[in-house]
Amino acid sequence: MSEEIPVWRQALKDEQNPLHRAAWMLFSKDINLKYAERVLAEQKDEVVAFCNLILDTDELYDEAALGSGNAPIHAVELLCHWKVESAIPRLLRILDKEDWEDAIYGATADAIASFGTAIVDPLLEKATQTDNDKVEVTAIAGTLADAAPGDPRVVEFIRKTFDNCKQDFEIAYMAENVLMGDPEGGAKWLENRLHTHKYSKDVRKRIEKYIADAKVGKF
Repeated sequence: MSEEIPVWRQALKDEQNPLHRAAWMLFSKDINLKYAERVLAEQKDEVVAFCNLILDTDELYDEAALGSGNAPIHAVELLCHWKVESAIPRLLRILDKEDWEDAIYGATADAIASFGTAIVDPLLEKATQTDNDKVEVTAIAGTLADAAPGDPRVVEFIRKTFDNCKQDFEIAYMAENVLMGDPEGGAKWLENRLHTHKYSKDVRKRIEKYIADAKVGKF
């Protein structure tokens, strides 16, 4: 019995395949999301299903795989660009399963912010399941700051995460997120922290600069 050819290989090889153009975009080195949105709009449902199939295929995540590991990254980016909320569980599984240093993790953490307030509750729930992994919690805080600035749930979570940070680089990173999530209120809140908490000289200077930048609209 001959081995069945995977759907993505069929789509790449056969110019008559309705997913041929989508396959080439997803498996290429780079993807132009605005162009992809325009030319694939009429078959959006089929392309979304194709992206889901790619994300469910573990072998495609490897840099040695067809597409050099780019297909899952581009699938994530396109699903997020289209704000396909049904894809959120798959995207969260990537954040659960992949190492934070992997390209797919970074791409997903960045792109998922495009969902805005729709991603707040799922990410806050995920934050409760991280077993106190500070790296993952701070990454979630950064994504939330981009996704829904000003959302009271996000502001509260980011400030709590800031207060739990101990290392200088963590404190400085979270100070930026405090301001990204709430530029005006965050500046006042950080000023209060500078008066009531002890920080290293370097961190204090950096926070003071961030506050000054926020006050002139740089956040």
